[in-house]
Amino acid sequence: PPKKIMPFKISMARNEREPLQIAIRSPKAIGKVSVEVVPPENKKGEKLGQFTINVVGYVPIDHPSGYYSSTSPPWHRKFPTYTPQTDGWAGWWPDPLLPFNEFELKAHETQPVWIIFKSPKNISPGDYQGKIRLLAGGRVLKEVPFTVHIWNFTLPDEIHSGAIYPCWVGEKYVLPGKTREETMPLFWAFMAERRLCPGFIYPEPILRYEDGKVIADFSEFDKSAEYYFNKLKMPYAYTPWYFYLFGWGFPPSERWGEKPYPGDYPYEGVDRSKLREEYKKAFQACLRVFWEHLKEKGWDKKFVLYISDEPHDWLPEIIPQMQALCDMIHQVDPSIPIYSSTWHHQPQWDGYINVWGIGPSGDVPPEKMEEIKRKKARLWFTTDGHMCIDTPYCAIERLLPHLCFHYGVEAYEFWELQWITYNPYEFGWHAYIPQSDNPSNFYYIRYPNGDGYLAYPGKLIGFNGFVSSIRMEQAGEGMEDYEYLYILRELFEKVKDGEVGERALEMARKLVRIPNAGGRLSTKLLPDPEEVYKVREEIARAIEQLGAER
Repeated sequence: PPKKIMPFKISMARNEREPLQIAIRSPKAIGKVSVEVVPPENKKGEKLGQFTINVVGYVPIDHPSGYYSSTSPPWHRKFPTYTPQTDGWAGWWPDPLLPFNEFELKAHETQPVWIIFKSPKNISPGDYQGKIRLLAGGRVLKEVPFTVHIWNFTLPDEIHSGAIYPCWVGEKYVLPGKTREETMPLFWAFMAERRLCPGFIYPEPILRYEDGKVIADFSEFDKSAEYYFNKLKMPYAYTPWYFYLFGWGFPPSERWGEKPYPGDYPYEGVDRSKLREEYKKAFQACLRVFWEHLKEKGWDKKFVLYISDEPHDWLPEIIPQMQALCDMIHQVDPSIPIYSSTWHHQPQWDGYINVWGIGPSGDVPPEKMEEIKRKKARLWFTTDGHMCIDTPYCAIERLLPHLCFHYGVEAYEFWELQWITYNPYEFGWHAYIPQSDNPSNFYYIRYPNGDGYLAYPGKLIGFNGFVSSIRMEQAGEGMEDYEYLYILRELFEKVKDGEVGERALEMARKLVRIPNAGGRLSTKLLPDPEEVYKVREEIARAIEQLGAER
């Protein structure tokens, strides 16, 4: 512990969430300690009264993260044998933010606590003074003052980028006494509070294809979409899952009772560039009805058709397969955005894919990124496997929005927010699962630690709600950083002040670069985490100054 404890101080804009972390340690066991917060107050008596207290939970990690595959028989015990792919280590790692204000303080063990503040839109700027009290056995052990500084600008409700984390609300996440359908919008709101986007809207519209005609029911879908876009202000959505066509090295899926090619799955030897006319007719009819409905509602600009996950373009049959499927879609409407998480750029798909999902660490060089945009295609980052528990700095979670801003990438996506294979409070690693990436290749794989979930199910610890994590909160912090950068750029372009705004933007630019070490090597991606806060402070001061000048 430091010999001198510096004053506790955080800063935030209006309409922002910001955590204050304290770390508590004692040479002797104390037992049950509770945390109280005296709400911060300014000299006029205004209070910052919206906050939560969260005890940081620890989970065990048995082996540093990586993708560990095995072809051993099902009855064999499987364990990692490859070189780890992260800068972490085996041991206890902080991640879940437990919704409690009490904990057991053991001797010589450090217990962090997060106090997350939410500032209203109408609060006055300036300093707000509060106190944190630690109590045990009815007496105050420690009272620590702290300051929250409110900047004189407001973050918007509707964000200018996208952090897309699909969530299916699995059984363990369903709230007690509620159905999955009732839980879903509550989880969306939980995400929206952190400026994260669920991606898929449920329930999906009902589309039946019978006797060459489409029978559609949008009633429940429209209710959810209204809440998703108008209430929660979500920036993006994927088209329903039945418009997703293939992944990895597989042929297209059957849709509406029609096979994509003649013969039987896996259609060996067929010309993948020639889809069955019956297949195209059914798919296009349903897509046309759905897309026209989106246009009528004014939602078409927010939707992207997710066609394929990580297509194996090194297989000769996948190149023409993708081209044929994109042609089928664009025959319905050339303006439909088609997204695929390719990681790299495949030049034979230029003009077919028009929303490229590229890797954030340099799979596509910056000059090629600019060339893709000049061709009127859009860029997203795809990030599977990056957001692991065992990375010391949570750098990629915080920096992805910075990478989006500085490289002109409009959003990033991660594959899931709630995919768990064990009780995540007891085990920070995943089970080996059976997997196949083409019709003839079968194996077992263990995904990186924490990959696929950033939220924890509350009911496993007796909490009627959802449990956030350090990683999830840093993802939200990064999205707020993006809004700081966006506001500064807008002001800079209007005021034309070359010194103040340019200095802050240049500091921010130096935080990130492409190529980089990747998300699982956080100490290389962000060697000095304090730089994030220095940059954020500089941006906030520049916004205040340019805003006053304007």
